[in-house]
Amino acid sequence: MIDGTYNILFIDFGNGFLPIGKLTSNSFSEQTESLDTTTRDNAGWKTQTLTNQSYNIEFSGIVINTVFMAGDFTKISYDRLKLIKRSRQLIDWKIQDSELQFIESGKAQLTSLSSESNIDEFISFSASLEGYGAPSSTSGKIYNIQDGNNNNLQDGNNNEITTA
Repeated sequence: MIDGTYNILFIDFGNGFLPIGKLTSNSFSEQTESLDTTTRDNAGWKTQTLTNQSYNIEFSGIVINTVFMAGDFTKISYDRLKLIKRSRQLIDWKIQDSELQFIESGKAQLTSLSSESNIDEFISFSASLEGYGAPSSTSGKIYNIQDGNNNNLQDGNNNEITTA
C-alpha cells in the first residue's frame, strides 16, 4: 500500500520540477469516449467502439507565497499557478511517491483554478489539469538482481546488475 500523503504532484516551471506546496489532495482520472455500434449478431444488446482517450488531474492545497519577496521559491502554489493559467502554458507534470515506486508523467494545460477564503481558516485553492497527449507510467526504483541466495549479481567488473 502507498500512503497518499507521499504521492506528490510536481510541475515544471521552467527550471525543473517543483512540488505543489501545501498540497492537500490530488487525483488522476482517465476517460475513453465511445461510439455506439450495432450488428445483426448482438440481439439488440448495445455495443460500442472505443475512440479518443483523455485524462485529468484535480488537485487542491493551501495558498503560500512562492513568487514575492520572502516566499518559498522551491514550491508552486496559487500565485505561480495563476501565471501558468493566464499565459495558457503547456506544462510538464509528474506525480510520484516518496519511494519513486510509481511515477506518472506527461504534458497538460491548466484549465481551471479557484481560491476560497473562509473566516478563521487558511486560504485554499483548487485546480484542474487537462492532459495533452498520452501520459506515461514509469518507476524510478532500482532493484538489485540476485541469484536466489541473496547474492547480488555482478557484470564481471564488480558492478552490480540492477533494473530500473
